[in-house]
Amino acid sequence: MKRHGVLLLATLAGIVIVGLDAAAASETMPQRVQAQPAPQPSGNAIRLRLTKIMDPNGFERPMVAVVGLIPASWQTRGGVVWNTQGGCGTGYQFDWTAASPDGRMAAAIFPGMQWGFNNFNASGTGACPTLRIGNVQQYLQFLIQRSRPNARILDFRRRPDIEQEYRQVNRTTPMPLGEVRTWVEAGEVLIAYPAQGYEVRETAAAAVIISVNRMQGAYVGQTQAMESVTGVALPGFAFRAPDGQLDLRLAEAIRKSLKPTPDWSARINQHNAKISRMNIEGARKRSQITAQTSKEIMEMNRRSFEERNRIMDRQQREVSEAIRDVETYNDPMSTTGTVELSNQYKNAWRLDDGTYVLSDQPDFNPYAVYGQGAKRLERTK
Repeated sequence: MKRHGVLLLATLAGIVIVGLDAAAASETMPQRVQAQPAPQPSGNAIRLRLTKIMDPNGFERPMVAVVGLIPASWQTRGGVVWNTQGGCGTGYQFDWTAASPDGRMAAAIFPGMQWGFNNFNASGTGACPTLRIGNVQQYLQFLIQRSRPNARILDFRRRPDIEQEYRQVNRTTPMPLGEVRTWVEAGEVLIAYPAQGYEVRETAAAAVIISVNRMQGAYVGQTQAMESVTGVALPGFAFRAPDGQLDLRLAEAIRKSLKPTPDWSARINQHNAKISRMNIEGARKRSQITAQTSKEIMEMNRRSFEERNRIMDRQQREVSEAIRDVETYNDPMSTTGTVELSNQYKNAWRLDDGTYVLSDQPDFNPYAVYGQGAKRLERTK
């Protein structure tokens, strides 16, 4: 299955993920898609339009936080949501959905979260929940149990392509009496559940950053190493459709088109740096071992966040060939002169109304389908 958080931005049933039951064994993600490809309203073409995800309240004026492409007939709701009352996290989340006119097919950026736990019974996670989640598979299981209690998990797979985007987060840092090891994991689940009289298939992809602070010999006579774990789930991406209509190519095209704007990224970076300093100061006020452990982990999270933002900024400046599965097309009508579209379709056109059409058919005639002129786009050299 292709990704898709996010994200969700995005964004993104008491069933153990590590195995498939007999009824679900034949419904792995690749098999399901190959067996029942989603029908397209215009042959194998998909028509997309630009959409803007807003941050209406985070700063002194509303800002465009993220831009991306969605099917031309779809409608959106939500955006960046701020909660300054909570003490866990950075104070903002993505909560955004784009849906077809009948509401049966939708893409979403779902919120991320933070948590922590340790093996020495200390309350060192601050306002964040204490959850024994140590990898992305456990996080997605927790997410599905909480948000889709009637769902069954059909399949899970790791997403090394998403992990590659955050590879510079992976590191081991020596610390007094031990070390802090930080790494990123990404994965995706396929779930099934009933909704309004029909069966739904939904994918949810997310990336988590896990930091483990391991200390040995902090106390006299200590034989077991002390371990404190913190986890950060980035905003994830989910895509749902009726059973038999789950179009994973479309899901990937939407997910990979979503990009934060430079202005909003700069303001968010400043905000997160401030929050990080406040959290570190709060950690100092706790007991010495707990405070030191929390401080080191918070510092690692701060470094990881800054590294992720540097990667994101660099990706915005690089040509889209450096972004997996995205192709850059020359588009003189756009503000930048180019547009990035999914490379899983061989041909692209821009219609007179500003929307885009992607198709595998070299002789595809947009006028015959949509009744308006179209300019075939050339790939940027």
